[in-house]
Amino acid sequence: MSAGFVLAAAALLLAGCTCHNRMANRADRIGVTVTPQVLVVKGQHITADVTVTFPPRFVSRTTVLRVTPVLEFEGGSIEGTPKFVQGERIRDNYTVISRRNGGSYTQTVTFPYDPRADISRLRLVFDAKCGCEQDEFVPIASRIVAQGVSHIARNADWTAFLEMMPHNFRRVTTNTYTADLMFLINSAQVRNVALSAEQIRLFEEFVRDAERDARTTLASVQSRGYASPDGPVRFNDDLSRRRSETASAAVGQQIRRQGVNVNIDPSYYGEDWEGFRELVEASNIPDRNLIISVLNMYSSSVQREQQIRNMSQVFDVLKTDILPKLRRSQLVANADIQGRTDAELREAVARQAHVLSADELLFAATLFPHNEAVGVYRTAAQRFSDDARALNNLGVALAKDGNYAEAVRMFQAASRISQAPEISNNLGVMALVEGNTAEARRFVSGLTGERARANQGLIALVEGDYATASRNLTGHNLAVAELANGNLAAARTALGNLDTAQADYVRAIIAMREGNPTTALNSLNSAFGKDPSLRDRARRDIEFYMIRDRF
Repeated sequence: MSAGFVLAAAALLLAGCTCHNRMANRADRIGVTVTPQVLVVKGQHITADVTVTFPPRFVSRTTVLRVTPVLEFEGGSIEGTPKFVQGERIRDNYTVISRRNGGSYTQTVTFPYDPRADISRLRLVFDAKCGCEQDEFVPIASRIVAQGVSHIARNADWTAFLEMMPHNFRRVTTNTYTADLMFLINSAQVRNVALSAEQIRLFEEFVRDAERDARTTLASVQSRGYASPDGPVRFNDDLSRRRSETASAAVGQQIRRQGVNVNIDPSYYGEDWEGFRELVEASNIPDRNLIISVLNMYSSSVQREQQIRNMSQVFDVLKTDILPKLRRSQLVANADIQGRTDAELREAVARQAHVLSADELLFAATLFPHNEAVGVYRTAAQRFSDDARALNNLGVALAKDGNYAEAVRMFQAASRISQAPEISNNLGVMALVEGNTAEARRFVSGLTGERARANQGLIALVEGDYATASRNLTGHNLAVAELANGNLAAARTALGNLDTAQADYVRAIIAMREGNPTTALNSLNSAFGKDPSLRDRARRDIEFYMIRDRF
């Protein structure tokens, strides 16, 4: 009798029903194949296809057999769904096994994943009812048919798919301030009341402060003259030029009195039809749609003005509410602000992080090695807790340290502030780390392009659709998909020259599956040298069960 079978004592004690004894004595003739031989986690379940073949004259015509898959591990076991087969005279609806020819069935067995089952074994327990006086199932044998559990998908480089949000830091930023210096109809004379307007005063302050700030350079200061689109076109062209020049001279003189030597460059644009359109569209004029249609219908300034003047009541409103706002010179100042240097940012992080903006802190984190960058991201998230970027980027940094639980909390907090695709992507990846493909699909359903393709590949990898995963993944993760698919050569090729701990770990699995434990040990030792935490993981990995006492 095969060593894989255990004969139940109860069966041996049966005196009145030899059927159980006969099957128990011949149980080693039952054929069992399991695919895969090492069980694999797919999503949140452990699955395998089990084929059981009964020899001729094993199942009598009045027998019912129950075959129960049981996943056994230290500290417990999980019982799967039993499969029933019956002899030819049984009137139930089970799979019929011929007494003369024997027969077989294939069953997909599924167990909910339990972390304790990483080192486990799959046992089939055979019970029988033989049509004797007893109507209870009696154990006749059991067999260990597979080992478990392989976490192929766990070898994916999840952090490669996590996305930082942009820090938006610019070494040079440009601030722009505009103000309108207003004129009377047909006039280019600058009035004192216009020069003393609050808007002009703030413009002057902007120019003065920019000129005196060591980090700021005035890139340009302009005076752009316009005329309202009523009256002769040639006259209005000249009027806009004169307005630009007088505004430039008057405002420039006023700023120079404050001790700032600045040149204001004049330019002119004639009749301001674009400004006219914007003001009309934003107004409550009853016939504004009719006016806009005139602008769309005619390109000639003369025709436009004539058509609008023909609407006498409308034109009276335009003269009062719209046209006066177009008689102006628009003052525009552009100031380039030099940001802190890398050295200044590092110094500020160390001594006075409170002076840095969110953009500066998020960029500064990129200037430090990862172990220090995490602290900078944490500072950013604490100071700017309403900024989704700070929370998301801290989450990515934490995930790269394997701190998945806190990373998920950061991503969830970020998602309450923003629906940015980076956040959805990261929540989807974290769901996949836990094997929750349904949750992952919910998060990534709205993603597009390369981001969507990568997530499709990851979901397929976790669900065990390795062919789809291989089509959508690249590099290290393609190697994992090919390994899961049994394409060992393709997996090795996909790894290429990758010199990471995770790549070495995958190379070790490939070597074990090829029957090269010495090569596997060399790869493992290389992986441990780069990431010592992988040693404990390898000791719990069924892939290395046969050599775990050697490292």
